[in-house]
Amino acid sequence: MSNRVRYDIDGHFFIIKLIDPKHLNSLTFEDFVYIALLLHKANEIDSVLFTVLQSSGKYFSSGGKFSAVNKLNEGESTNEVEKISKLVSAISSPNIFVANAFAVHKKVLVCCLNGPAIGLSASLVALCDIVYSQNDSVFLLFPFSNLGFVAEVGTSVTLTQKLGINSANEHMIFSTPVLFKELLGTIITKNYQLADTEIFNKKVLQDLKQSLDGLYPKSVLGMKELLHRQMKEKLIKAQAMETNGTLPFWASGEPFKRFQQLQKGNRRHRL
Repeated sequence: MSNRVRYDIDGHFFIIKLIDPKHLNSLTFEDFVYIALLLHKANEIDSVLFTVLQSSGKYFSSGGKFSAVNKLNEGESTNEVEKISKLVSAISSPNIFVANAFAVHKKVLVCCLNGPAIGLSASLVALCDIVYSQNDSVFLLFPFSNLGFVAEVGTSVTLTQKLGINSANEHMIFSTPVLFKELLGTIITKNYQLADTEIFNKKVLQDLKQSLDGLYPKSVLGMKELLHRQMKEKLIKAQAMETNGTLPFWASGEPFKRFQQLQKGNRRHRL
């Protein structure tokens, strides 16, 4: 359970919603793991065809909570084995678990992007099959190089596949935001141009129900499997590479130093 994430089931739709707009829907590592567990739960319900990610307020999610990341660095050990083991347990394993939950998810993943998504939260958006935007103020930001580490949670695959290699290079290397004008037609397929988030969420669900009318459920899931098969294989292969690639950065302590600067207001995301 989480105070920042809840779920509901509405017929063929398993809805996962971020519910902490006061804190821009920032999430702990446990929250990301809980979302992954909900994906597994949705997989086990035969009547569910779509898993829908919703949020609240003005931000989809501002990413990981600074305090949650900095807490991992408390009581730092001088023993190298203990230090690496702690990082593998606290960072590497959750990242693999979450990325894999999205990669192997059987239902159609729909994201209702109501606002900006940053960091690991932006990675989840990129992992979805269909993304709808509330308005043209949305953007995705992957500030990994600005935070002192490298690609995580499938972004080395999803961004190159969906944005193209040159655009992915620019945004990932320089930690620059992917603005609406580039998202539309690559990651975002439809813009609703609505002002209210709850109205947007309801409208998307209503449209999905209408679109589903007359379709054969097994065909829907079979289509998802065929269309997603190559992406799934690439994501599963990338998980080990991303995890092994980013672990030395965390072990160096540089990301923790930068997250502390963010928490103290001495550093800002490059928006």
